Amino acid sequence: MSGLADLARLRSNGHGLYGSGDRLFSNAIFGRDSVTAGETLLHLRPELARDIILTLARLQGTVDAPVGAHSNEEERGKIHHEHRTLYVDGRRIPLASEHLLREQARKWGGDETSLTYYGSVDATPLFVRLVARYCATHGESILADRVTRRDGAQTTVCESVLAAVNWITAKMDASPLGLIEFQRRNPQGIPFQVWKDSNTSYIHRDGTLANSDAAIAAVEVQGYAYDALLGAARLFETRAEEWRDRAQALRERVIRKLWMPAERYFAMGLDRDGGGQATWIDSIASNGALLLDTALFDGLPAADRYVAGLVRRICSPDFMTEVGIRCRSASEAGLVDFQDYHGEWTVWMKETFDVAKGLERQGLPWLARQIGIRLLNAVNIAGAHVEFLYVSPDQRVMYDFRANDLRTAQPEVINGTNQPEAPITWTVTAALALKSWLGSKRKFLATTAPPDRDTWRLALEAEVRDQVPELAVHRTSAELRSAYARRGDFVLNLEGGVERDRRARARRRGSERLGEIAA
Repeated sequence: MSGLADLARLRSNGHGLYGSGDRLFSNAIFGRDSVTAGETLLHLRPELARDIILTLARLQGTVDAPVGAHSNEEERGKIHHEHRTLYVDGRRIPLASEHLLREQARKWGGDETSLTYYGSVDATPLFVRLVARYCATHGESILADRVTRRDGAQTTVCESVLAAVNWITAKMDASPLGLIEFQRRNPQGIPFQVWKDSNTSYIHRDGTLANSDAAIAAVEVQGYAYDALLGAARLFETRAEEWRDRAQALRERVIRKLWMPAERYFAMGLDRDGGGQATWIDSIASNGALLLDTALFDGLPAADRYVAGLVRRICSPDFMTEVGIRCRSASEAGLVDFQDYHGEWTVWMKETFDVAKGLERQGLPWLARQIGIRLLNAVNIAGAHVEFLYVSPDQRVMYDFRANDLRTAQPEVINGTNQPEAPITWTVTAALALKSWLGSKRKFLATTAPPDRDTWRLALEAEVRDQVPELAVHRTSAELRSAYARRGDFVLNLEGGVERDRRARARRRGSERLGEIAA
């Protein structure tokens, strides 16, 4: 398994990177995945980061699509979620990809030859942040680069960034909460239009799903928007004051509305009850920890309270495994009756990398390194750049997906909705970045200097590292074989997982609400 070989396999002809080289996401360009990979490649492959920026600018929304069935949910300035075409790089896509194109196009406003769907709220602020970081690292000449949009008109990257920022500020203005919220415009669209976009990812502690029939504010998206506004302010002096003021107002709202004092942790988001009242989505998930890799806490009074709360929780045994960070706390077991795509059984390499970057940014290098080591060990033991791994509550890892395991006659059944894709783009790029970082003294991102190692950060890392087993990178074949031998004895039941997922979707949040907060 070679990271560089997989990267070459995923690279398109001048359009950046495909989502994966596997069944579901091959031959498709995803906005969120692309921009995440672009940030990771800023120093390693800047030419790829540039291709990604230009591709996203070309596919950026230019009109406001109507609300209703078959809408592609396009909006002016919005970065797309998923783009598929019948031909890529001069060849017709495989039959499996062609079937997916037609299936998605029927729901999302495409046709038999192409689909561009915009059901993603986080891709747009992440795009602005990527361009700002690219300019800080490689200069601002890219802002003058011209692209041809989907409607045939010419535009520049500069104009594309301005359109994206205008989309962000319009979302803030439209929200009664003053936050970035999403609500699908197509009843067949993705209900949860964030990176955790599976059907049961946003769930309350009473086991009911978040209300996707009304607007939802996801916590990490607010951090991305904060970064986007500050990044845009550095690029456009004439509007810098306005955008900095908006960023500070957004930060204040995030702290006031999404911090759960009793939990000393951030809610994964806010949804609405039957009366329109905003309530915490209060199950404990990894989302809050993604704020660590934003500027949200830079210079914030009492930042130590929020950073410490996030770090203590995300590095606890409830989240930490030998292969990375769980999507949902193990303490929330039982919210659904299957191993869901973004639940307490799943450890995503992408999110593990995001948490590692956040810990590095917050001046906690030992913890960052330990989580990075776990990600590298995961892909090395699995022998592939996997999308995610299933990890049981007792820390057994499912490294492969054979029909049976010859060690026993009675493997444990995992009722899951998905078999991990491999190679997947954001795991490949994360692993390449980690190998570079762990082999040098360089930081993850030269554009984000970590804070001074003041007393509270030193004390926090010393405290938390006591509960994090220290691991080393498995380098020899004997080490890899030994780790693989400790794997869980599992068999994946996709049919059972899909059926349980279907039943879980019926548990919509009703008028009774827990965790109600002031709007």
